[in-house]
Amino acid sequence: MFSKPADSLRLQLLRWLLVPLLLLLLVNAWLSNLAAVSTANLAFDRLLMASADAIAENVDVKDGEIVVDLPYAALQLLESNIQERIFYRVVAPGGKTLTGYDDLPLPGKLSPSGEGSVTYAEQYRGEQVHLVAMNKPLYGSAMEAPVVVIVAETGEARAALSNQILVEGLMRQAALIVAAGLLVWFGLMRGFRPLSRLRDSIVARAPSDLAPIDASSVQKEVRPLIGALNQHTARIQRLLASRQQLIADASHQMRTPLSEMRTQIEYSLRQDRDDLLRETLVDVHSDIDRLARLISQLLLQARTDPEVLQNQRNEVVDLSQLVRATALDYVPAARKRSIDLSFDESAEAAVVMGHGLLLRELVANLIDNAILHGRAHGTVTVRVAHGPPAVLEVEDDGPGIAPDEREMVFERFYRGTTAAQAGSGLGLSIVRDISAAHHARIELGTSAAGSGLHVRIVFPAVELAPGSATAAAT
Repeated sequence: MFSKPADSLRLQLLRWLLVPLLLLLLVNAWLSNLAAVSTANLAFDRLLMASADAIAENVDVKDGEIVVDLPYAALQLLESNIQERIFYRVVAPGGKTLTGYDDLPLPGKLSPSGEGSVTYAEQYRGEQVHLVAMNKPLYGSAMEAPVVVIVAETGEARAALSNQILVEGLMRQAALIVAAGLLVWFGLMRGFRPLSRLRDSIVARAPSDLAPIDASSVQKEVRPLIGALNQHTARIQRLLASRQQLIADASHQMRTPLSEMRTQIEYSLRQDRDDLLRETLVDVHSDIDRLARLISQLLLQARTDPEVLQNQRNEVVDLSQLVRATALDYVPAARKRSIDLSFDESAEAAVVMGHGLLLRELVANLIDNAILHGRAHGTVTVRVAHGPPAVLEVEDDGPGIAPDEREMVFERFYRGTTAAQAGSGLGLSIVRDISAAHHARIELGTSAAGSGLHVRIVFPAVELAPGSATAAAT
């Protein structure tokens, strides 16, 4: 399954910028609408209150009767350019309408005595109206209950004012948000300029240029990424250098035996002697075996490079069982040289964490080197100590390696002064790489016989879960 390609960084930033801005505008519009409606209601409620107060000032008692002198200015306060309707009603203490619209609804909550006022909204004649009701006490009369003055209006003017407040506020706020977004976008584009220059410099590089990237010109937040890229590039550079060196060494090592075989065959063909042809075939057969082993070790060397193995998948391996099985495979080779190959192991399992196939190659190369370079009719001893940590030892009684050459023998194709000519010079190099991949320490010394080579590899200690099968076996 193919993954969806990632958008460009600019497109992602634009999306991350626009989506919050749009959400901010929506939330702001909703809050602004509430504020506009509240402001318009407050303004017009005060006008209604002023109109009701003007009417209440002209309510009086004369000769025991309530007289209402409705002033024109009281309703003129509510006039506007909007075609809206105005209603009023003055109610006597007994509930009788003194003047105005008889069906204008009374408030639900108003103090039955004393001064007071209330604003409310009701359905009246099929539409929503806004009302204010005010108590008008009649001082100096026998009436205890006050007169109720009600003034109402339809909501066209309120809606127009709230819409005006909302639109003007949104326009200002939208202009500010857009300006802020443009400033942020401009700042981001200026911030991307160092990255753009860095991109251009990398694109302009030659394919073989793996030099580190200069992170001094980019923002400090990006420098860890550049550092990680430089580390990755350095690993690639070391891996390529290792491969190029391996190819160069391999071509040199393979060219020589092929040239020798070609020369031998051509010479034998010119001589036309059956005995010489037979000797040549025997020599060529031996050379082919050495060449096949060289090719096999070259391929293994390419697989066991530490740069390739650093992310290998490890598992718990019983080193004792692995070494025993590998040593049994080399019994025929030891018998050909009349070498006594022995294996000493502890009663407990020696557990290591690693790659089973590579650890087998490590053991195989050590035993093969000991048999190849050891003394004929001699002994080769393989030991495993369970530790922790687990230790692998391979010891022979051959000529050994001089102390001043023990570091150089780990280099590819290096043969010590006491090495057998049949060796490829890759065995200990492979052992070193596999040991490095498993974080194991390798030591070269002199065997107990006094002249042979003693190879000791110390593996890191392994902590096992109490319930694991390997822990139970130990």
